[in-house]
Amino acid sequence: MRSLASGLAGVLAVVLLPVALLVAWVSSVGTDTDRFVTELRPVASSPEVRDALADRTVASVQDQLNLPDRVAKQLEPPLRELVGTVLARPEVDRAWAAGLRSAHGEFVAVLEGERPASVDSTGRVVMPLTIKLTGLDQLLSRFGVAGDVAVAPRFQIPLFSADDLATARRTYAVGSVAGPAAPWIIVGLAAVSILLARKRVRALGLLGLGGIVASVAFSTALVVGRDEAAGVVRDPIGSAVVTAAYGLAEDGLMTEARTALWLSAGLLLIALIVGLVRVILGRRG
Repeated sequence: MRSLASGLAGVLAVVLLPVALLVAWVSSVGTDTDRFVTELRPVASSPEVRDALADRTVASVQDQLNLPDRVAKQLEPPLRELVGTVLARPEVDRAWAAGLRSAHGEFVAVLEGERPASVDSTGRVVMPLTIKLTGLDQLLSRFGVAGDVAVAPRFQIPLFSADDLATARRTYAVGSVAGPAAPWIIVGLAAVSILLARKRVRALGLLGLGGIVASVAFSTALVVGRDEAAGVVRDPIGSAVVTAAYGLAEDGLMTEARTALWLSAGLLLIALIVGLVRVILGRRG
């Protein structure tokens, strides 16, 4: 019975190690909106996102103005030049940060069960973004469009699907009881396994080996998931945000996985050294 309990505690420690690392990171870092906004704010300055925003802004303005084709074609080059200038201004950066904050706040609220996901017509949580085109009135006056023109492109950038959030919410609900303390539960299970084991050195070695396997498997899954994350959203802007968010999570989780790997390797090394010493002492005896 004692050996069975030791083995069960050891298996649980190894199997639940990746889950504990994930839950601990999400609880302590993944729900930190300020850090999320800070880390993903530079995404708006990337050439791919800047070009996609420019294309979408120009198209939105043209749709809202609904000008004759001839005028619209003449307007497009100077309009695109104006949009490029506006996108480089600080107020767009602030609008981008506000959109990130709104999207992440929605994500955290859903994750913690405060409310159901607020999604668009495609079933995705969106990042809202409004761009104010200062100087548009002067530009339009050159093309015979007089008076104040109320045009402010508003975008809904698709991010996570409701199904993805539902899965994440269930996982978080299971682990949120432990939260940042989840790794210490793993340490407790490992300690119980060793204390109850009849052959403690062997139990120590098996835990170390199991921890190494679990850490490597977890790290491999993170690397494999990188490409999948990039294809979750077809929208180029949304894809850039999701990819950057995954990169933020991957960096933090890889750090935790490396720590778990080194600790596990340490346990295995201690077991090997103790076992070797026992063999040497036994031969001398």
